[in-house]
Amino acid sequence: MAGFLTFFEAINMPYRIGFLLGSLTGAGAEKTILTLAKNLSALGHSVDLYLLDTHGDYPQDGGINYIGVSGNKKTAKRQHLRTLTENADYDLFVTSRADFYHDISVANKYCSVHITPTAWLKQHPLKFWKYPLQVRKLKRKFSHKRLIALSEGIKTDLVNNLGCASDNVMIINNPFETDRIRALANEPGAIPDGDYIVYVASMIPRKRHADLFHAFSRLKNQNVRLLLVGQGHLRHELEDLAKSLGIQERVDFWGWDINPYRLVKAAKVSVLASEAEGLPRAVVESLLLSTPTVSTDCPSGPAEVMTDKLADYLVPVGDVDALKTSIDKALESYPDIDQDRLSRFDAVNVAKRYERLISCHN
Repeated sequence: MAGFLTFFEAINMPYRIGFLLGSLTGAGAEKTILTLAKNLSALGHSVDLYLLDTHGDYPQDGGINYIGVSGNKKTAKRQHLRTLTENADYDLFVTSRADFYHDISVANKYCSVHITPTAWLKQHPLKFWKYPLQVRKLKRKFSHKRLIALSEGIKTDLVNNLGCASDNVMIINNPFETDRIRALANEPGAIPDGDYIVYVASMIPRKRHADLFHAFSRLKNQNVRLLLVGQGHLRHELEDLAKSLGIQERVDFWGWDINPYRLVKAAKVSVLASEAEGLPRAVVESLLLSTPTVSTDCPSGPAEVMTDKLADYLVPVGDVDALKTSIDKALESYPDIDQDRLSRFDAVNVAKRYERLISCHN
């Protein structure tokens, strides 16, 4: 009994926890770490967030201690990070940057892996020899580290394709502030007129906006609009594609929005057309808001979230016909979304999983 009480008390004691991020940009990995840090702070723990670049889109939360890692070059930043952490006495440290893992002077540390690493590798038919070299580089990047995978698919990739030891890879899903997301979705703000489909994603090749454009141009419902929430270097190229497909009058380039939830909630359908993910925030957040969701069945993520009847709305990556058919079907009818099954993604539940990493280590 004494041992049990010691373990129980250890779970509830305040800890000192550190995180390392590249910056406070609008990317999914940064949002995941910020949400986790905020909720661990709310549970009474002391949380430090180290930033390699202090610029970014997200405001700094008052409950978190932000620490800039200085240095004009990577070597200088590594040295400063070692100096900052060597006497800090952290109970847990999590970095989203694998390349800085060995510069963190903390015993109980993990690297958080937000993507399916090998799914992002490009195999050019004329440069087939590059693929094994890229895999070898990824093996060096993730080997001999303790890792946190955000989904089953990420762990499978790390273990089966990159040779990471299964015991070194923990699975802890993305944290989602369910109540806050729903509250923000009800806040006033600009919303497009009429019915629309929403795609919340950076305009980068991996998100495959072009597939969605082609599918959208052929929908049965030619009155519905397409709302693109996000920004990226492909915007001008996508504007040209919309014109060539004759859909430019029905496509709205909304840009980045700090509160996309009201836009997602009001949408008829939310879409993810990506070719690779970790655990896609857009899919989980859309379902939390009871918005019908169509997604590619890309490596890792969507199939772990969209189960049972929702699995009928998963389509193969790059299959424009299937994407068009599923969007048509979702616009007409969609199964009930079981909110209880999404509770495992709630930020408080996820934060408690991180507490257990500390209690087990101690």
